[in-house]
Amino acid sequence: MDDESPSAELERLRRRQLITRQNEVYGGLAKAERAEYETGAKCIDALIKAMALFDTQSEARQPYRSREQDPTTAFVDAVKKEAVKRTRNREN
Repeated sequence: MDDESPSAELERLRRRQLITRQNEVYGGLAKAERAEYETGAKCIDALIKAMALFDTQSEARQPYRSREQDPTTAFVDAVKKEAVKRTRNREN
């Protein structure tokens, strides 16, 4: 399935693995079926690792401001905190 997205391929492989496990419970597996099942398990593991790596890389490519606290709001927050402190000190 060359044009399939990684998540769609992962779901397809998992469904096939589920069917194979059900067949194993009810009738056992031949050596060829067992080998196919193990190959599918390796493909699933590889897809999960590749998707996790892709997610990590996409986060790393985000601009600094979206990954960290926006510095423009940090100043506003500091001013608000100071105003609250002054208000509380007048009340006491």
